[in-house]
Amino acid sequence: MDLVPPIDPPGSWGPPDASGQVRVVSSRPELQCWEHGCNGQPFSNISNLLRHQREKSGVAAKATCSKCGAEFTRTTARNKHLNRCKKMDTQPS
Repeated sequence: MDLVPPIDPPGSWGPPDASGQVRVVSSRPELQCWEHGCNGQPFSNISNLLRHQREKSGVAAKATCSKCGAEFTRTTARNKHLNRCKKMDTQPS
């Protein structure tokens, strides 16, 4: 009785090297943005790439500073700005 090795997906294994060992080849595509003039900016994970594309395309909602009206693509950036924004703090009451 012959044993049949399991079938692996294409691209998951490379050819044997000089020692006869099979080497694993990564088939994961590189995460890069080629739109918006980004020229292939790399991203570490798909979530970061998708957020970047939403922000650059204008689909993401803007967060606005209630003191000076500045717009931000991320609420965390707006919140940091609010702690330092002096626009309304310096106006006379």
